[in-house]
Amino acid sequence: MIERLHTAWQKHRALVRAWLMLVGVIGVFLLLQPLLLAIGFVRWANESTAQLLALALTLLGNPSTASGTLVRSELFSLEIIFECTAILPIVLFAAAVAATPTAKRAKLWALGWGLPAIVLFNLIRLVSLVYIGRLAPQAFETVHLLIWQPLTILFALALWLLWLERRKTS
Repeated sequence: MIERLHTAWQKHRALVRAWLMLVGVIGVFLLLQPLLLAIGFVRWANESTAQLLALALTLLGNPSTASGTLVRSELFSLEIIFECTAILPIVLFAAAVAATPTAKRAKLWALGWGLPAIVLFNLIRLVSLVYIGRLAPQAFETVHLLIWQPLTILFALALWLLWLERRKTS
């Protein structure tokens, strides 16, 4: 019995370590949330996201302003909360990258292109929600909660899988 456990451990050690790293990074982030709130990181993330959204809407021909976390547009106004930012999918992606047994340089490369991709995806999500809020307000909550939130998580995981696949072929 002990030998079977030892054999199983030897066979799956890298996978177990990767899962422990993934859970550990996410756990540390969750434990740090009160500190992030206290030092103003959450406010900064919310306000930065609001400003980025207002800029994107303005560049798309819809003059918009951000005041704190509130984005005002002729189309639709909304308030940015922490869950609207790209931080949570970034943490998921970064944790998955950190958990992958590979060289640090490869991990830095993944973060270098993955984080901006997640921020851009999140911005596309928010812009689309403004248009949905204007054109189909009855669908706003459904699209916001049931479509975009799972898609955002899937996008972060898909980026990680894409990185893994490209790593294998290079």
